[in-house]
Amino acid sequence: MIARSIVNPRLLLLVFCALLTACRAHSQPAQVDGSGGDKQPLAWRGMAIQLCKGPEALETYTPLIGEVAGLGANTLLLSVAGYMEHARSQAIYVDARVIPSREVLLKLIEEAHRHELRTVLMPIVLLKHPRGSEWRGVIDPPDWGQWWRDYRDFIKYFDDIAREAKSEAFVVGSELVSAEKHAAEWETTVYTARAHFPDGQLGYSANWDHYKPVTFWHMLDFVGMTSYYTLADERNPTVDEIVARWRPIHRQIMDWQRTIGKPLLLTEVGWCSQEGAATAPWNYYQNMKATPDGHEEQRRLYEAFLQVWDGSPGLLGVIWWEWTPSPGGPGDFDYTPKNKPAEQVLRRWFAQGRPASQPTSPSSTAAP
Repeated sequence: MIARSIVNPRLLLLVFCALLTACRAHSQPAQVDGSGGDKQPLAWRGMAIQLCKGPEALETYTPLIGEVAGLGANTLLLSVAGYMEHARSQAIYVDARVIPSREVLLKLIEEAHRHELRTVLMPIVLLKHPRGSEWRGVIDPPDWGQWWRDYRDFIKYFDDIAREAKSEAFVVGSELVSAEKHAAEWETTVYTARAHFPDGQLGYSANWDHYKPVTFWHMLDFVGMTSYYTLADERNPTVDEIVARWRPIHRQIMDWQRTIGKPLLLTEVGWCSQEGAATAPWNYYQNMKATPDGHEEQRRLYEAFLQVWDGSPGLLGVIWWEWTPSPGGPGDFDYTPKNKPAEQVLRRWFAQGRPASQPTSPSSTAAP
């Protein structure tokens, strides 16, 4: 009698992906040294677009992609959402009324490539009907095992689109603070994502105050994190005051980055054009009024950020949050810099990263 050995499918997946990761490590050049040294131009100078128009996505976002390229950016992050009802619910679902179809996503990524933009696809979890102050960082489903199976199906769906579209990078999760304690589940998730997206870069976007507890940075190609730090105690700080608040934060993050040895991508950098944006950058609701002082505070925050962060060794790039279908301008108090003084700051910075043969388009209505 010949005995049959029982093969664990998960073990086979882990072994396959470990071999794949090893091969990629030998075959792909590093994006950024990450070891310190003199200042260097940032490789990824990007803008984010949230895709949330469902059936109208193609006609809504195709012009925006051209606008982002016209700013001078070289990278486009496309954010797509899956939904939970609230933080204690179970299911994750994709709402076709909100999220573009697979075919439309492929066309949008193709359009970005036509404009010579590197693309990063970032699926996130949003709460449809949050209770109180709930957000994705505090989710606690009744059955974590089932949640992880659903989450991997969610990730695989978009991962396969990224592979087919030849997207350059994929983010396996964003700000899932309460889920980060499940180290083994994240290990399986990253291996699964690698198997479905073998030729691109993988990252995770940590919340700005919770990047150190993440246990799986070693499995990824880049470290991602948001940047919503408190940078002032009062409204309308000066650029110098904001710079002074950034310096110790920057030093702490970059010292930590050198211990991890992975390039850092700031996946969300941005501030509302509201007075007081520097005091609570994550709080869109704190002062929902458009004023000249609010627009000036946003501009100063952009200027101060670049004074501190631009050219940091080990920093792969910056994704600005965000470019929207709205016209922006003087009446807008949202995060977009569109047609606001902050747009001019961005145009100058993007131009520094473009080859001389690729001039950026002129601005439309934003003040210099």
